[in-house]
Amino acid sequence: MEEKRLPDLCTKKDTCCGCSACATICPVCAISMCPDEKGFLYPLVNSGKCIRCYKCEQICPFKKR
Repeated sequence: MEEKRLPDLCTKKDTCCGCSACATICPVCAISMCPDEKGFLYPLVNSGKCIRCYKCEQICPFKKR
């Protein structure tokens, strides 16, 4: 059986507002908000914890566009 893909979350300032909605909605806490060199937060998915429910993609304001 083929493994489902990891969620495709935004990782650039022009596609992410740093709102942390994705990390907040994750039922298994598989998303960490990590700062870049200027302190802007981006989501980072832990592939070992992620259950691939894609709630993070569904809640993302940039993905809804």
